[in-house]
Amino acid sequence: ARCARSIAARFLAARAARASAGAMLGELAIGDQLRAEHSDGKFYGAEVIDLATSEERAAAPVKVHFVGYGREDDVWLPLPMLRSKKLPKSVREQVAQEESDAQLDLSRFEAGLSLQVLSEGVYYRATIVQVSTAKRRASAPLKVHYAGYTEDSDEWVGIDRIRSRAVKGKAKAKAATKARSPKEPADTEAKQSQEESEDGAEKPGSRVPADEVILAAWVIPVETEGALHDHAVVISDGKILDILPSTDAVKKYKPKRTSKLPHAALMPGFVNAHTHTPMVYLRGVSDDLPLREWLEGTIWPLEFKFVNHEFVKEGADLAITEMLKGGTTTFNDMYWFPEAVCESVVKSGIRAAVGIIAIEFPFAGYGSGPDEYFAKGQQAREKYADEPRISWTVSLHAPYTCSDGTITKGRELSEKLEAPLHIHLHETSAEVEESKAGNKDSQSCHMSDEKSTPLANLKRLGAVNKRLVAVHMNYLTDAEVEMLAAEGASVVHCPSSGLKLASGFCRVADLEKAGVNVAIGTDGASSNNTLDMMAEMKLAAILAKAVAKDASAVPAQQAMRMATLNGAKALGLDSVTGSIAVGKDADMIAVDFDTPPTWPAPTVAPGEGGFDPITHIVYSSTRDQVTNVWVKGRRLMRHGRVLSMDVDGVKKVAQKWGQKITEACAELKQKK
Repeated sequence: ARCARSIAARFLAARAARASAGAMLGELAIGDQLRAEHSDGKFYGAEVIDLATSEERAAAPVKVHFVGYGREDDVWLPLPMLRSKKLPKSVREQVAQEESDAQLDLSRFEAGLSLQVLSEGVYYRATIVQVSTAKRRASAPLKVHYAGYTEDSDEWVGIDRIRSRAVKGKAKAKAATKARSPKEPADTEAKQSQEESEDGAEKPGSRVPADEVILAAWVIPVETEGALHDHAVVISDGKILDILPSTDAVKKYKPKRTSKLPHAALMPGFVNAHTHTPMVYLRGVSDDLPLREWLEGTIWPLEFKFVNHEFVKEGADLAITEMLKGGTTTFNDMYWFPEAVCESVVKSGIRAAVGIIAIEFPFAGYGSGPDEYFAKGQQAREKYADEPRISWTVSLHAPYTCSDGTITKGRELSEKLEAPLHIHLHETSAEVEESKAGNKDSQSCHMSDEKSTPLANLKRLGAVNKRLVAVHMNYLTDAEVEMLAAEGASVVHCPSSGLKLASGFCRVADLEKAGVNVAIGTDGASSNNTLDMMAEMKLAAILAKAVAKDASAVPAQQAMRMATLNGAKALGLDSVTGSIAVGKDADMIAVDFDTPPTWPAPTVAPGEGGFDPITHIVYSSTRDQVTNVWVKGRRLMRHGRVLSMDVDGVKKVAQKWGQKITEACAELKQKK
């Protein structure tokens, strides 16, 4: 009887605790939208995805998904870290009281005051640009500008996130413990805080000034083979000033900022050597179809209906956001309204080779034919002539959509501008065979009257040379491989697109062996369906082995070179980007090894026997491990967050286009 009473008592106590916890949740329900505090101490839009009333979840009973973030950021949070009118009044009053207690005398702060601001677990140098006493700004009354960053990164912050002589001891103590991520235990704070810090005081003139020193577990130059353990890259005026052991860097340089990457490799940013950025809006609408049916049955009809300046600009915003998240720092684009792509490039901070596109017929309101397309492209080029991160190509769509006359004009313009000549070529067997047969009834046959392969015809027209960037090249003879090598042409391999459309296999190993410069591209997201260069790099390496029937073909080091430096070379940018080398622009990414897919972490340089950082990146890593991105020395992504794009806004616009395209697809289906 006593045992039964004890069990009943415990049951009733547990039920009361659950009821109390349930009451504390107020009217919150799964699916509710609210604002939640992220690991950087700021509040973002979030969705409730789970609620708990169990005793073990009492401290953090609400699980949220942050809008615009991956599922890996989903986290259980305590109620004070949430903002919603559905929370009980007692919780909201407690939060308001805590915020009121945190307020300091704002008279002690003024514009121009230097201080340090906590952001994503790290303190950064900053300057106050505005102080607000408005009630709506009570929780974040100080607008700050981060040293070394553009105004895009300015933000309003609370006093609990700053370190300054104007802050009282109580606020300092609170700020010192603020860095903890809601999704991680307290013992991760030390790891987060060591990743980036301001350099300590030093006697002026004792060390060489620099903008940033990045201390990494590994530096992978690509320019030279192998990887450098415990090395640093020094950045000054957007360029790489030095590469040296970390211990030497600390002694030699006095940077404005020191970034520490104790679990990561620093490598060149990826160069996506062929894509169609705005086609991200068409991913998934026409899958599992062969090229011609995919192109003519769905893609072109949708493009004719929707493509305009707005579509291209907003599509480029989404594509660039995705590419930055995955570590792409340069892309080669072929699409309509190139001026719209340039607008997005300038805003985002990424680097791009933008195409002066041409096709034989009127397209989507952009123009009436090749002459108008060439003229408009050159006007866009002149408009952005002073933008150092934008270069240009002459982009001819394909031999089956461009006449000999258009190809000749494109080649002449390429020579005049000293720009690459970018074209889809030998993508399918039908393109090659029907062109050789001169079968004009086939839409895959080239537009030339010559009965030859499209490549042979380009050679006849003088278009096969060091400026040629031939995309796909899935059907090549031994003689054609040798010709490409002799002429110095580049080939862009798009493995996912070629496999998904069943277009064929590029002889990558044979091309490499012959000395042809082979780069990697994602193609457009409508045929891939992502812009994931990390995935393309791995697929290119393993597919080359299968095609060559040789496991040693295209080793990891070569695959990484194809995804970086070879792409830069194809675009004529290898003196500027594509590798980590002194004098080049600081276009770099950090790849984190402190995650299960890359455990055990790298221990030795390539070839020394053990766990090697290059094979870890090529064969084991995913784009989610890219944590930081720099282009021309400017950090565009920090700890997984894109700094130069409004990710929530990009998502909202994408949903708008998604609805329009869904309705158009339904109309197409009815017509069929």
